[in-house]
Amino acid sequence: MGKSGRGLIPQAGDDAETVLALAMKRTKQYLAEVRRRYPEGFAQLNRMVRQKGAAGSPNWPDWCWLPLGASYAVVSGGGSNRLTVGDSRTADMGRLGALAAWRLTKGVYWLERDAQDVHVRRLWKAPGVPIDPALGAERFVDSLPQHCVYVALPQMDRPTEAGPLRWPLGVFVHLEHDANNGRPELRIVVDTDGTWEGLEPHPVLLDRPTLLASSREQSLGAMDTLLQEYPHLSDVDDSAELIAKFGQTVPFQVWPVVEAVIDPDVVISRWDMPGERPERAQPVKGSDGPRWEPANEPTRWRVSLAAPRAGLRAV
Repeated sequence: MGKSGRGLIPQAGDDAETVLALAMKRTKQYLAEVRRRYPEGFAQLNRMVRQKGAAGSPNWPDWCWLPLGASYAVVSGGGSNRLTVGDSRTADMGRLGALAAWRLTKGVYWLERDAQDVHVRRLWKAPGVPIDPALGAERFVDSLPQHCVYVALPQMDRPTEAGPLRWPLGVFVHLEHDANNGRPELRIVVDTDGTWEGLEPHPVLLDRPTLLASSREQSLGAMDTLLQEYPHLSDVDDSAELIAKFGQTVPFQVWPVVEAVIDPDVVISRWDMPGERPERAQPVKGSDGPRWEPANEPTRWRVSLAAPRAGLRAV
């Protein structure tokens, strides 16, 4: 995909229609990039998810479409193949997992200011000093409106609160059930610049009490893996804490977006049909058993604290 996505980046001041239109084009390009890099990837994942619960096959909660171990098998080539720390395909596992779940419904979400600002104010009570938000798996598994959502974000003429990070173009959000240990995770894939390489996966461990606790636990595992590849890092003081803070920064930056999408007080309505609400995908029954079909086109959704008037076109 390279730099082709750079012509699909909204500018500061663009209206919601423009931001959403560009987001829909970018997400279509990401799906096309999967097909280019892994031509049989989606078909392989569809076969794996159809084996759920069968004799001798793994099972997992319905809120997770397919654990990321399946994406790992596709990206690595399966069998005894393994991805090393320095393998450029490692991040593809997270990208493929998010896009495979997102394509089922292809929901592109827009946050009205009221829906997001309440969480920005709660998270950033003092400039540059965010609170450490509590997690809790039940809030996410019960409230995420679809298996995976893409939230399109307007560009802003201001620095972000979470350090020297560019304000992202959007965020994929989905749920993961770790097949190795059964732990629930929230997976955030940040769309940083409209390119495939700019899709940055960030896991959040939902069974940890807070976001920082999740980052710290992951940093310990990351350090163990890094030390196997780069032993000299053992001489760096506080390396694990530095990794924890880095891993925490991006989730903190977009956390108000995540909280807004799962907020029980918001109303999520279809952009052009305010009476419709989003639903998670369901398999289609066929003669050879249930199968999952992708949505034909992206669907736009509005997230707001105020319910739109049913029967009127959203503006």
